[in-house]
Amino acid sequence: MSAPRGPDKSSNVSRVLVLGLDGGTFDLIQPMIDSGRLPTLGRLVAEGASGVLESTLPPVTIPAWVSMVTGKNPGKIGSFDLLRRVGYGVEPNCHSFGSAQPVWQTLNRYGIKTGMMNIPGTYPPEEVDGFMVTGMMTPSKRSHYSYPATLGADLDSTVSDYQIDVQQWQYFDEGAFIKDLYTVTEKRGKAAEYLIRQIPCEFYMIVFTSSDRLHHVLWNKMDIVWAYWEELDSVIGRIIQLLGEDTTVLVVSDHGFGELRRTFFVNEWLGEKGFLVKKKKFNEKALVKIGKLIERSYRLLGERKLIRPIGNFLNKVVGGDMLQKFTYSYLHNAKLEGRVNWKKTKAFACVHTPHFGNIYINTMEKMNNGCVPYGERNEIVSAIIHEFESMRDPDTGDRILVEAHRAEDIYNGPHTGEAPDIVFILEEGRCEIDAKVGESKLFAQGSPFTHWTGTHTKEGMFIAHGPGIIPGYKVEKVEITDVVPTILHIFGIPLSDELDGRVLDEIFEGNGAFPSRVKTRDSEDEEDREKELSEEEKALIEARLRNLGYIY
Repeated sequence: MSAPRGPDKSSNVSRVLVLGLDGGTFDLIQPMIDSGRLPTLGRLVAEGASGVLESTLPPVTIPAWVSMVTGKNPGKIGSFDLLRRVGYGVEPNCHSFGSAQPVWQTLNRYGIKTGMMNIPGTYPPEEVDGFMVTGMMTPSKRSHYSYPATLGADLDSTVSDYQIDVQQWQYFDEGAFIKDLYTVTEKRGKAAEYLIRQIPCEFYMIVFTSSDRLHHVLWNKMDIVWAYWEELDSVIGRIIQLLGEDTTVLVVSDHGFGELRRTFFVNEWLGEKGFLVKKKKFNEKALVKIGKLIERSYRLLGERKLIRPIGNFLNKVVGGDMLQKFTYSYLHNAKLEGRVNWKKTKAFACVHTPHFGNIYINTMEKMNNGCVPYGERNEIVSAIIHEFESMRDPDTGDRILVEAHRAEDIYNGPHTGEAPDIVFILEEGRCEIDAKVGESKLFAQGSPFTHWTGTHTKEGMFIAHGPGIIPGYKVEKVEITDVVPTILHIFGIPLSDELDGRVLDEIFEGNGAFPSRVKTRDSEDEEDREKELSEEEKALIEARLRNLGYIY
């Protein structure tokens, strides 16, 4: 590459920077802004427009980021979670976008150069006019995770070993965890500055995910959380300064965050209500004891700082793939086949990520061992939702706040039939969902397996700052699908009827009239971006999701 240079500021064309701050919420940052501890975000809010951004259902990394950058709901994309149902089990969702067209493809067709870094679900990288460095769901750095392909080596050289993510489930030393969070954030910021100087673009999108990792583990230690956000505020401040005041800056998050209060064992509840039937020969007590024994051993070794040396030794002797398969087959219940009597089960939950309340009806038409005629599906869905509406705490007798939806009421598009029949949230997301069979209880305090203290909520954040943005404006309602239409509006590009979101006209002075763009390349038919990944890549992605606590 040529010598570093700054972005070209001589042109009058629009320039947009989207900063994704994973898990950002005004519940956290507004008190920090008020106390003067976030000067960058505080200035953007004071001089720009801001409001709560409502995430997808479920409020999970994927589909949230994918819906954000396509402007489409999950029913049009086919991505409902980091994991996707395969039979009665799950596998990593390695095809996040399907046939949906992300915003950078549209921008490229209008002659707009684009640069993307660390957006979850973008692996494998696609050829773009600009650059792309993939994010979460990238198998490993051994994979080609950048376009141009040589960019990965350039970043390694520039920031001394670029890192895609931290691996929080491997940490038992809080200090080491925090140190690595800061290191990953600093390297991401420096890598972004390098790319902006090297490859000038009119559109950039850079996502920081370490905030999410921190919130999950240490939400109960706000002094540590606040200190990290001060550092993140400084990092994004340098990026904004590099691009200059003529750049429109959008700060977005895929979801919000809040206290993780307890865990709900949905399949136990379905069994109690008569919708799920366990196999009589299923020795649940023995399996639960084995799982808990292995979990305690894992934690004991970790706390004594022995897990890494022992793990490295076993990895060499047994092999990584075998070790992973053997260990985690006891620590989670990704396959329900051997524990459920499918001939008598009408409804069940798959082991999706713990933020995803899901229930599938065991219909003959959809499931391999389905026992429910499709004509009875609506009746069972109604019965389950009715049970949710009258749900009470087994200990206190108090009503439990449940938000339960039929899939067809919240999704639309050709992939709606792939969604769970019921999508639900308990206690505004503060209660996570576990699909294990054999817990013999409905609730557990906190998160028994991950010991997380924070979890996803629907209320993310949106901030817009730049030329023509009304200073101090408070947006009443922002949907996650509104981000792409608003970006296209800034660039003067007409909107497709396929988009679900709207332009946030109200944030612009005079509703924001921008010069129209002329397409420089004919539209191509949307093609499915699915690329068949190797078994090794799938295994590495699954291992990453386990290490991050999204599968257990």
